[in-house]
Amino acid sequence: MSSILRFIRSKFYHEPEEHAIEQYAVFDEGNRGGFTSDVVAFDYHNGCVVIGSKNGEVTFYGYRGASWTVSLSKDSENKARIEHIFFISSNIALVLCDGQLIIPIHIKDGVITKKEELRFNENHKSKWDITHVQKLSDDTFALVFSMNNTIYRIKSKTLKSEVLVKAEDFEKWLPDDTELASITCLPEKPSILMLIAENGCVGVFNESQFVMKTSLRNYEDEAIQKLHWSSEKKKNVAFGISCNNKYTKWEFTVGKDCQISAQEVNVYSANQFGPYPCHQIRHFSVCADASDPNENFLIYQGGKSSGKYDDRDLITISHGDFVEKLELSSEIVGIVGVSGSYEDCKKSGVVLICTKCEIIGIDLERESLNMMQPKHFLSINNSTPTTHSRAIEIEENVWNRLESASKSYWETNQMSTRDWPLNFQKKIVTDANHQRASYRQVYLSGHSNGNICIWSSGGVGMSLMLVIRTSLEFDGASSFDNEDSNYYNSDEKPEKPVRKIGLYDPFDDDEEMCITRVHFDPKSGIVIGTNRGGYVLMYELWDSARTLTHWEATPISCNNSPPDTRKRALKPRKAELKYNAGYQIRLKNESDLPLVFSMHPSHRITDIVYLHKYHCLAVGSNFGIVMLDVNFGYLVYANSFNDDNNDSSNVSANQFQRFKSLKKSLRKTFRRKKKGTETLMDSGGAVASSSNHVQHETSPKRIDDFEEEEVFMERPIEAREELGVLDCYAENSKGTVTCLRMMRFPVLDDKNVDDIIAVGLHEGSVYFYAISEHDVGLRMTFKAEQIKKLSIPHKQPVVNLDITNEEGYFSASTRIVVITEEQLRIYNCQPMVKRDSYKITALEGLKIKNGMVARILNKKNSNNFESFVVLVANDGSLRVHSVQKASSFESRKFIDPIDVMALNSSCLSRDGDVAFLIKSSELQRSTVNLNFRGWSSTHKS
Repeated sequence: MSSILRFIRSKFYHEPEEHAIEQYAVFDEGNRGGFTSDVVAFDYHNGCVVIGSKNGEVTFYGYRGASWTVSLSKDSENKARIEHIFFISSNIALVLCDGQLIIPIHIKDGVITKKEELRFNENHKSKWDITHVQKLSDDTFALVFSMNNTIYRIKSKTLKSEVLVKAEDFEKWLPDDTELASITCLPEKPSILMLIAENGCVGVFNESQFVMKTSLRNYEDEAIQKLHWSSEKKKNVAFGISCNNKYTKWEFTVGKDCQISAQEVNVYSANQFGPYPCHQIRHFSVCADASDPNENFLIYQGGKSSGKYDDRDLITISHGDFVEKLELSSEIVGIVGVSGSYEDCKKSGVVLICTKCEIIGIDLERESLNMMQPKHFLSINNSTPTTHSRAIEIEENVWNRLESASKSYWETNQMSTRDWPLNFQKKIVTDANHQRASYRQVYLSGHSNGNICIWSSGGVGMSLMLVIRTSLEFDGASSFDNEDSNYYNSDEKPEKPVRKIGLYDPFDDDEEMCITRVHFDPKSGIVIGTNRGGYVLMYELWDSARTLTHWEATPISCNNSPPDTRKRALKPRKAELKYNAGYQIRLKNESDLPLVFSMHPSHRITDIVYLHKYHCLAVGSNFGIVMLDVNFGYLVYANSFNDDNNDSSNVSANQFQRFKSLKKSLRKTFRRKKKGTETLMDSGGAVASSSNHVQHETSPKRIDDFEEEEVFMERPIEAREELGVLDCYAENSKGTVTCLRMMRFPVLDDKNVDDIIAVGLHEGSVYFYAISEHDVGLRMTFKAEQIKKLSIPHKQPVVNLDITNEEGYFSASTRIVVITEEQLRIYNCQPMVKRDSYKITALEGLKIKNGMVARILNKKNSNNFESFVVLVANDGSLRVHSVQKASSFESRKFIDPIDVMALNSSCLSRDGDVAFLIKSSELQRSTVNLNFRGWSSTHKS
């Protein structure tokens, strides 16, 4: 009877037409999240941040972290070398590149346009460092710069270069034995141009007309080389930087015929002390104090350090008699002081410190000078990323608790809650509806120092929510780690004279702490992480602070290996640990003991999945799988798969030999020919000398066995790695688990939907386990039973497993999708037989790197959606295959095929979102489902 019902139901199901992909899939470039890790230029103006990267890209950041990026490089070989960036209006920036090239960039409504380039004659003596932004009116500016003893100006309205001071006029007042040091203009009268030489000699010009010559020297008779203007009521007040890297306060007056006079009014010598040698003040900024108009916050890099011998990465903030020194862990690119007027209230401003890997905001409103929440300006590789995952459609109550935990985390770490001064393109940046489930999604990155970073990725801009430091669960965690974690004790104050700021970690800790797998459960908010030392750690949300005792790990093994008596490099902590509200380590049921599992040292964890309904944690390794009851801390099921895989292939020996011969033929097609006697390097590193002797053998030859006149050199095979973690640790290991997947579909009776954990192996087998309630009388939450096994021909490694139905729903059209490295296979659920397949490797010569089933909405009718298979191939293409007919697909170039990191870090979601890492620091978020996503595109205009 059930078979008849399935037949009738299938007749009423509408299958998509062959061309249905065009009606659904929309390839969208999407947004970037995170922050680049190679910043070389930085500027801020009117609520917008612009940065230039080492690879020739310029990125604008606006409201809610929305970003717009343009590449100035013509190709991958000829990359533009950016040196400086300057705003000359609210939507025009000038990019100064190496080779005396200036590229104007215009941005409007999210569209970036490159204007006509300005190229000057190359001269090695010319420096882009001698520049100044001249204010012409409230909304128009101009860039003034020097080149070959000629002063040029580029106005925002014309974007053409004009000569202000000719070389002949320039050399009249400048001595022969000195060079120009800086250019500046008087704030009260911007038309008055001051050219300051290295010896303190100043040439005053009214536009192009020479006015006078004067000299600026401080109380020590040292030459003033730079002027930074104050924001006091007296407009012509500046801080002069001398050649001995001290600063003094100067007041300027303007007389008739633009004659100026200068007087030194304050020495500021009390805050400039040794005993170490002084360093060049490279960056200097002035920010007004809202409570006292006659006082300023002075922020500078360099001068005389009292904190350490080398202060290249040291920032000093001075306010009256108060001095604070801040140490950063990466190179400083620029400093900007922003007035507090951006919040429409009388507050002191903020300081934006741009480093090579992050932008740090300092709140000047409080005496403690708290750091602002990093939000959108922190690289994902704040320490080396080793693994990652995504979670979508998080339950609303879990999302609210997660946001509360994020707020508590930053407050505990004494972070300021002020908003960043970003309002650029506010009108066109419409963030997603927070009530939509697609907005509630997170991106998790595991790092080499044991950190698990949780990023909010559902909005228009990614932002860091909180950090879980698993290193604190082990002996040897440093005090610096404690200061930057959510276990920081707010009663302890950093020691003077230097306070460390920023979250960038340039050093890697114990390699055993490296996170290998990370998982987020949308139903409960539980975060599960595994490290290279073999420990499995579970963290859950808790609304109050607790102090927990030391812990002992529960040993687990897939193949009943005897307990390992060797000493582990990672040792559990012996002291108590205080957890603040937020993520805390999970406890065993009815006890106060932390729950931690330790895998056998010979096992390497390859994947994890968590079934919240039964508190079931499945852990796959290179020796099989274990299923753990995390409610009571028991090992419920273990299987190494070694006994079942002795004859797992359905092909005969003759057929398999023919397949190997075909692969050998394909490899020879792509080999590079070399003639003559050559010295070849085989795959193991051994050197073999080839001669002209021809061997006639029928057996397959290795590369070092070819001794013909035309020798073939095989290309090196790319290792299967994902962010540094190998998919297969043991060669020819029959029980290596490559993927785990949780599903729901009926197995024996279509009236009852079963909870299934599917296991994919490297040897091409797929196992299905039914998870159900435990037997009466046993102190366990669930039991596991193997119900089905699929064997893939030719033992192809399984990349991923998926199902087309929604969670808890089942119909006759439900399909099970098995994605291997070489083909896409689609099965019916009842009975579980193959329905269709598409052999990508055999037909196109490609290899599948990643894949998943995605639900894509119709372009015209958003209430109608279909399931498709989204694949990422090793040629960098993004493919959308039909489930009804696997050979019907759409393809689009997506990732540079030589970017192995991006290919291995590709991450898919069921909503059709595709993400990958750009140089490990930024997450490129794209989609094939334009009508259904949590973030809004800022490129629509």
